[in-house]
Amino acid sequence: MRDEYFYSNRKVESIKLEYCIESCKTFEEFSKSFSDEFLNDDTRVGDYLDDLLRDYDKKASVVSFDAHLANSYVGNIINGKKNNPSRDALINICLAIGTTLEQAQYLLKYAGHAPLYVRRKRDVIIWFGFMKHETIEIVNDNLLQCGLKPLYSE
Repeated sequence: MRDEYFYSNRKVESIKLEYCIESCKTFEEFSKSFSDEFLNDDTRVGDYLDDLLRDYDKKASVVSFDAHLANSYVGNIINGKKNNPSRDALINICLAIGTTLEQAQYLLKYAGHAPLYVRRKRDVIIWFGFMKHETIEIVNDNLLQCGLKPLYSE
């Protein structure tokens, strides 16, 4: 059984994990083969976020400020004190860092959140923000102009 989805306007197929789990006799067998597919391991989210900060030469406190979050928010995710960052907070962080859309999508999925989806108007506005390298403030203004929930409030 194959799962179809679109990436960069081309169709991609991947084997559904649901099919793989059906072929395994025990959780241990599935876990051994597909442990890298599990989501929401808080330390791994922090590790990935730390890698992004290093890759973009950004400091956690500066990104927190630029993302309109508490000064220690990003640092707390990295050191494991913040275990469940919201979807919008992670989007804000990615916009503040200046990540690619793919990196933001990966972080959202890794944290157990829905990735940006092209059939949701709000998500498309955010998606364009990543594609056009817009600031978080511009993306937020675009959301407000369309009468949609902003990423942050003033």
